[in-house]
Amino acid sequence: MKKTFLVLANSIRRGCHCIAGREMFQRDGKWFYGPWVRPVSQQGEGEVRTHECLCADGRQPAILDVVEVTLTGKQDCAHQPENYMIDSSVRWHRIGTIPGSSLGVIEEKPAHLWLQPGTRTDRIHSGVAVTSLAPFQSLYLIRPTKLHFRIWEADDEFRGGPHKNRRAVFMYGGTEYNLPITDPTMDARYFRPFPALNQPPKEIAPTNPANCLLVVSLAAPFKDGYHYKVVATILEY
Repeated sequence: MKKTFLVLANSIRRGCHCIAGREMFQRDGKWFYGPWVRPVSQQGEGEVRTHECLCADGRQPAILDVVEVTLTGKQDCAHQPENYMIDSSVRWHRIGTIPGSSLGVIEEKPAHLWLQPGTRTDRIHSGVAVTSLAPFQSLYLIRPTKLHFRIWEADDEFRGGPHKNRRAVFMYGGTEYNLPITDPTMDARYFRPFPALNQPPKEIAPTNPANCLLVVSLAAPFKDGYHYKVVATILEY
């Protein structure tokens, strides 16, 4: 099985890649968008290792690349129904790239981002994800308002040492969200220099907030019993 999709997320987790995008298909010589696709590895916890997602030219798929990937089948995963298992023996094929200004046609407008009454807006209890929105999906491309970034470094007891925190704070559907950023490009784009350890948080505004789109993802369940929401990509055009 092969699928062609527009890459909208390629974040790093434990040294591996979390890649996702919108399927693309041709009809009568024209390209159309389909549902979300998240290629996952058959190894580990599903993160794609670097050598498993190299394109034929030896490079990683970049945001806004259109790529073709060979898959072995759909993964049975209720909390991430977009997951498909990759055939790691076949290199990915880069077909082209599209401009960010064309993304308006696939902007999504869900009523909310998996809100659960009585629970913080950055998480949802495991087991209820499939009932939070219907039809359920774990990825959205949305346009926020009042977007800014908050960064700071502090000692983290869970991680056993200092940790650099990167958050996106924004409004959507009348609710304020404060979500971790996993977009690996943001340090170079906005977060240098990073505040020193235990210094006050730094608030940063995007260059052109009216032209920002976010890929928001619901992560796999954590050991504390929650799915956490993350901003996987911050797209500017």
